[in-house]
Order: sequence, then structure tokens, then C-alpha cells
Amino acid sequence: MICVIIGRGRHSSLAEEWAQAAEAGVELAELRVDCLRRDPDLKRILEKRPTKCVFTIRRGADGGLWRGNEEKRVRLLREAIAAGVDMIDLELDVAPSIPRFGTTKRIVSYHNLKHTPSNLGEIAEQAVAAKADIVKIATMAHSLEDASRVLAVAAQSKVPTIAIAMGEIGFFTRILGAKYGAPHTYAGFNRDRNFAPGMPWYYQLKRDYFYEQINKDTEVYAVIGDPIGHSLSPALHNCAFRELGLNKVLVPILIPSGSLAAGLDELKWLNIKGFSITIPHKEAIIPALNKSDGAVEMSASCNTMIPHGDERIGYNTDYRAAMDSLETALGGVTEEGGASPLLNKQVLILGAGGVARSIAFGLNRRGAGVTVTNRHDERAGKLAEEVGCRSVNWGMRAGTLCDVLINCTPVGMHPNVDDTPMPPAGFRPDLLVMDTVYHPENTMFLKLARERGAKTVTGVDMFVRQAAHQFKLYSGKDAPISTMVDVVKRKLGPTRE
Repeated sequence: MICVIIGRGRHSSLAEEWAQAAEAGVELAELRVDCLRRDPDLKRILEKRPTKCVFTIRRGADGGLWRGNEEKRVRLLREAIAAGVDMIDLELDVAPSIPRFGTTKRIVSYHNLKHTPSNLGEIAEQAVAAKADIVKIATMAHSLEDASRVLAVAAQSKVPTIAIAMGEIGFFTRILGAKYGAPHTYAGFNRDRNFAPGMPWYYQLKRDYFYEQINKDTEVYAVIGDPIGHSLSPALHNCAFRELGLNKVLVPILIPSGSLAAGLDELKWLNIKGFSITIPHKEAIIPALNKSDGAVEMSASCNTMIPHGDERIGYNTDYRAAMDSLETALGGVTEEGGASPLLNKQVLILGAGGVARSIAFGLNRRGAGVTVTNRHDERAGKLAEEVGCRSVNWGMRAGTLCDVLINCTPVGMHPNVDDTPMPPAGFRPDLLVMDTVYHPENTMFLKLARERGAKTVTGVDMFVRQAAHQFKLYSGKDAPISTMVDVVKRKLGPTRE
């Protein structure tokens, strides 16, 4: 179940938002009574209950806004229990002094907004001893190790436990708790109010993660990178999984640059079935692989990894997606086994990172003439030498003649949507122009190209194609392409979620 948090300064506003949540399908709401600017009127608050509720008065030390004294707060908690609230949130140090009464379930909670202590197991045991129906542990995670330890508490507990690692690095714990028996997770309902670092939005959990369908048998997949919060992979894959009736979920996991090997070790106990790999790990993952497909070996870049027993097998679906997108835009291969329409085309690649490497090798294999340029000339030269193509100085890019122009840099990516890696002079009507940036779909790079009559291929086309290839590796089934496209359009549209 998803529990939305409602905290407003006025009683009328709290009641109004609670009713709106119920209309949106919410079944459980946490009432953050500490947010009220006046003394709480429990009769007024609890007289009409559009959903079940968790009654909470959070202290400042625990991340709340309670302004009164502790004696008054404890009295209000007792009164709420006497009024028959569905659940009451009692801090670990307070719970022993408040006896069980009626049918109200006790959430015994521990909050630490500074760090994740080493004795989480002991803390959970203390909460159980305080007669918890539900144990809640929420701590600030500063590393993947912290987040992993927090989620492990839920996995090992014999009492239903909500274990949340706060912050971006712990976001996946908010999703995967459902697999380990958490009775609910917390989400924001009002987009203008953020109650905790890394907290998701209600509709995000519903539409992108299908949270309420996750259970102990759900297979886990992950997209790893740094940063990772912007990734569309979870929404894309999860909608496709559910459309085909597959009990799988893909979650974003932040593994900081330089910590890949340690991060993968921390995640072993989760038995993750497949990894989508993004910046900056596409090249760093190579030493961790036992086997890889030809595209990985050729490009020295991997964007998909499938654990198989003790082995890790790497794939490069970026490469296949890019070639598919370009060949389709040029009319496709005319006959089975025929030459690629990229044969003898002159292609200029902007950038020299992992995606540029994959595309350069793919183009070279198809007989295209490839030129690489990069802001750092030495990187372009190194890639050109490895591929067996040429490089040019970044300052000469607008004057380099080509048939196909491809942006493999992050320039123009959200939020820097007005940037472009190529000045207007570099576009001509006879060009085919492709951008690997997909957020936003219509980058300034592509807008300038269209204004000058060039044919364009968006990053969304390539992104969906690479995800479809990944989906096949994850599930053995063909991806529902139209669903994936619809999801991307929804996520990147004017009312972007």
C-alpha cells in the first residue's frame, strides 16, 4: 500500500487535501499534525475520515515541525488512540510509555536525519520489544552500503518493517520494501511539499513502479549510474513488464563514480536479475564481466549486464539501437543480407565517450567514413586511433563535410536545454542529424537542424530501441514498443512527471 503524507498549516487545508487524496484513489494517509500552525483540534481532524490514517506528530529532532512541549504532544497521541485512529506513529523512546488501546495499530519508529547507525538490528529489536505492530526505520544514507543495510533490516525482520534509507542513494529501498513485507511505503501527494529527502510522488509509485503489485516473488532489475534520478528506464521497463503480465520491477540505484565494484558487491544479496548501465559506468563495468557479446568487445562499452550464476555477461544494446535508428532513417536495408545504407556515408560524431565509441565502431563495420571530434582533442584522437577512423579539432566541426551528424555529448540535456554542441553554421538541408540526448526529445541541436531543412532522428528513437533490446534480454519476450514510446512521451511531455 502507498501511504501519502498530508501536512498543512490549517485544519481546513488538511481536510481538503485529505479528501483530494481519497478522490485520487489513496487508501492510506499519514496526517502530519505537527505541521498545523494552531493547536490541533482532534475532533475536527478525525470527524470525517475519507481514508484510513496514520496519526503522526513529528518532533523537530525527527524531522518534524512540532512547536509545543513534549507533555502536550504525548497527550495528543494518547487522545488520538482513544479516538480510534487506524495507526499511530510512536517514536522508539516514547512508545514504552504509551500503552496499547483499542484497535489502533502501533508503528514504532526510529528516525535519524544525519546518518545510518551501525546497530540497526538492535534498534529494530527494541522497536519490537516496545510492542510494535509495524517497525519503521528511516535513516540518512551516505553510501550504498548504508542503504543496503537499511533494506536488509526489513528483509531479516519477523515483524512487518518499513525500512527507508533517505536521500537519492537510498531511493530503491522505498520501492523494494514491498518485496520484503513492508505493509506500506510513504509518498508525497502535494508536489509543492517535500517531507523527506528522496521521497517519491504518489503517482510515480503508481504509474512508474506499480508499487502495489510488488510482492515477495517479484524479480528485481536495476539501472545503475551517477546521477540516476533522471533515468526513464524504470518507467519504461516497468510499464512493459506489467503490460505483458511479468512480475518484475526495475529500480534506479545510484552507484557513485569510482565505486562500481564495491557497489555491485553490496547489491549481491538482492539477487538482481539484470542491470541497465548508464554514465559513468559503461566502460568501468568491463573488468567485472566474465563474458560479453561482440558489440561490447568491439566498442569497449557495455550498457546491459545479466548475472548468470557466478558469471556476469555484458551486452551493448546502444550499438544495435543506434544502427537501427540510422539505417531506418536512411531507408533501411533493401534486401536480406544487403549492404547497409550507411555504406560510404561520411559521418561526423560529436563526443568521445562510451556512446560515441559504440556508434563509431558500428558505423566503421558498416563501411561508413567516420570522423570524431571532441572538446578535448586528445580523447577524440585516442578514440579515432582505436576505431581506425580520423579525428578533427573541435573548432573545425562546423566546417567538416559529412552526410550524417551525430551528437554523442550530453550538451543540450535537461536542464541545459538551450545549449547545443554545434553552431547553426554546421547544419545543411542534405544532412541526416541524430541526437543521442533524449531528455528533452526536441533538443536545441535538433531544432537548429530542422530549421535548416535537415532530416532528424531523436534520442527517444534510439533510447526506446536500446530499451527494447534490453527487455528481450531481461524477459525473453519482444518489447511492447508502442507502450514504451507512450511512456517516454508522457514523461517528457509538457506536463512532465
